[in-house]
Amino acid sequence: MDQPERLAKKFGWMLLILLLVAGGVISHAAPAAEKDIEAKVKAAYLYHLTKFVDWPELPPNEVRICILGSEAVGSMMGDLANRMVRNRPLKIEVDDISDPAQCQVLFIGRSEKRLSELVKRLHGANVLTVSDLEDFARRGGMVGFFVDAGKLRLEINPGNARVGNLRISAKLLELARTVP
Repeated sequence: MDQPERLAKKFGWMLLILLLVAGGVISHAAPAAEKDIEAKVKAAYLYHLTKFVDWPELPPNEVRICILGSEAVGSMMGDLANRMVRNRPLKIEVDDISDPAQCQVLFIGRSEKRLSELVKRLHGANVLTVSDLEDFARRGGMVGFFVDAGKLRLEINPGNARVGNLRISAKLLELARTVP
């Protein structure tokens, strides 16, 4: 295979991955591959959410994204550790989180059993709470993932974000379904 063919093939794969990460079709993949793709898309969303949310104050040395109850998303997030976010390195913590209130973003996966306790404990904290649990944004969370026509979408509760003194970009709100 010559150089132009290799570049075209590489570009084709990169374009495919970009489409999937941007919320492309995930329903036609094989079951195991579908879960990997869904975890990658969720990890990408978590990373990019940090660009569209303003916190009243960030720690000076790092931005923390914490993952509870989702090994798949946690392992995908590991690839993003130490990237720069708001001029600070990104720190990823998975499952062994001593104080969730110290996270800037907390993803609560489907297998996490302490949902009510966590939502209650973080009410009013400057922590962006995100989950793939059904109706999460309506049940006290800030950002929920849901699948619509085979695409992963966001559901945002701006009121819950305001209670946590977080400001969500109007651009992000335009792309999401907002709930009271």
